[in-house]
Amino acid sequence: MQGVLKIMTRAKLALCIGVAILLVGGTTTKILSSDGSGDNLTPSEIFKKAQEKYASMTSYSDEGKTVETIDTTNSPTFIHTFTIRLDRPSLYRIEWVMNIEMGGITEMTAKSNAVWSAGDGDFLAMAGDGAEKMPSEEIALSSSKDISGYASSTIPPTFFNLNWGSQLGGSVTDEKQQPDEKVGDVDCYVLTDESKKGITRTLWIGKQDFLIHQIRNVTSPEAMKAMMVEEAKSHPEILAHMTQSGILGSTSVETHQNIIENPVLTALDFAR
Repeated sequence: MQGVLKIMTRAKLALCIGVAILLVGGTTTKILSSDGSGDNLTPSEIFKKAQEKYASMTSYSDEGKTVETIDTTNSPTFIHTFTIRLDRPSLYRIEWVMNIEMGGITEMTAKSNAVWSAGDGDFLAMAGDGAEKMPSEEIALSSSKDISGYASSTIPPTFFNLNWGSQLGGSVTDEKQQPDEKVGDVDCYVLTDESKKGITRTLWIGKQDFLIHQIRNVTSPEAMKAMMVEEAKSHPEILAHMTQSGILGSTSVETHQNIIENPVLTALDFAR
């Protein structure tokens, strides 16, 4: 058991400097909203309002959790709990702790990980290692996307409107509107995008605040295998383990709560 956990943990950490493995997983409880889609906003209108909302904010903070499960016979589950703080023009701090559940056993990671900029450069620190200075904001955030449970690669790029990672970028014509649902007690629009081969993304966008409250990605077995094969070129132990276990696909649910719009933040909120 310990050997498997070490392999899986090394695989996650390796992704911060290589090609990302999309580990998508988890489950979520869906509660149907009572009012449905009565306001008749189209996906394009919803995205436009959400883009305008993120652009209007000077700062942002939240707390959340991502549950990722690779649907192998051993069913490993990665649970990331995180906090996000963002401030314009380019101050940020994303901090997270990852636990691994497998076969009824939980491997705890005692130390937190973080990626941040307090105005004096972009840094990444993992599992108690020293801080590593990164070349840029985009590289710092993208390099930590898998090991952070995607916390660094969804809301931050959306808030800063970066060239990659924004959940509100790309073609809106691919979005299919689903019946409204609640995330916690927040009524949300639900939009699904199946345009990326083998991967289905679903967004829950608040009907009142037009902020993203939940993101789910589902990866097919075929797409998962293709990504594992590509990653195994650099890390062959990943494919060896996945082949032995059997790849069945994966799902990931990232939930954001305790969202605060325009919080008052200082440099100390971003410093290591």
